[in-house]
Amino acid sequence: MRLDSLESEKSFALLAPGYGGPGWTLLRGLSPAAARGRGPRLVFAGFESADARVFRARFVETVASELGPDPGPLRPRLDARGHAAKVARIRAAIARGDVYQVCLCASARLGEARGAAILRRFCRRGAPRFAAWVRLPEGPEFVTASPELFLRVDGDRARVEPMKGTAAPGALAALKRSGKDRAELAMITDLLRNDLTPVCRPRSVRVAAARRFLRLSYAVQAVSDVRGRLRPGVGALEVLAALHPGGSVTGAPKRAALDMIRKLESRPRGAYCGALGLASGRRATFSLLIRTAQREPGGWVYGVGGGIVWGSRPRAERRELGVKLGAL
Repeated sequence: MRLDSLESEKSFALLAPGYGGPGWTLLRGLSPAAARGRGPRLVFAGFESADARVFRARFVETVASELGPDPGPLRPRLDARGHAAKVARIRAAIARGDVYQVCLCASARLGEARGAAILRRFCRRGAPRFAAWVRLPEGPEFVTASPELFLRVDGDRARVEPMKGTAAPGALAALKRSGKDRAELAMITDLLRNDLTPVCRPRSVRVAAARRFLRLSYAVQAVSDVRGRLRPGVGALEVLAALHPGGSVTGAPKRAALDMIRKLESRPRGAYCGALGLASGRRATFSLLIRTAQREPGGWVYGVGGGIVWGSRPRAERRELGVKLGAL
């Protein structure tokens, strides 16, 4: 399948194998659907959305995606005005005891581009685990190169892999030593344990891996692994509702962090930092929509962010935004 052929489709979702398919999964002709039913369901929840949207597809097929040549750098223009002052405000809130961590996001404009070109750029050194290009009925349209598993449900088993701590490819040793980054991940791991507990059987939630490292072509990420056994009658959408929005893109405690995000960020995140999943029967896989560009009037906008804790320093946090722009 030629990637450019999707430009004429009114609605579709092209999902990398990480979502559970044997290859790339293409869903065309999307329409709203009930949460449960025959066949695969596409599930999407924007960052600010209280409820997930569920879609069925008129056509579902496994495709060999012909990505085509790398279009070259997209030259994002980062808008991080006031970033240092916002970091200072978060640290002041931490000093007062209002919050422990806040994920502060900025945005970069890509200008006019084809969705196919953005996906090609994301995949130039191999397709990210949760790469996708999605155009939903009545919007939004977004392209993602997310490396983060938000939630996987297989029968009565649930798994989340929060990601916190980012370094340039050659800085793994420094990331391993960083007490600040270790604390960031520990806080969010604990938050995800807390979010999972109400939908899981008593005493079944456990941390399978407190900290491991994922090597990407443009960065190294620290990840943990939290698992639980679901209560009888609980399905993937109920678990998604308990976890959304994801702790690794909010902060902790979640309610206090969200309150600060609303005060500090000048624009809604939309698809960025939301959730995207493919559900079929009692199985579902959801990514957290980091490394994501969304089409808006006037061009595409790409989100970047990082967790701010007491040990954060504005210059270092700004450098981390640059590392995450490396996905483009």
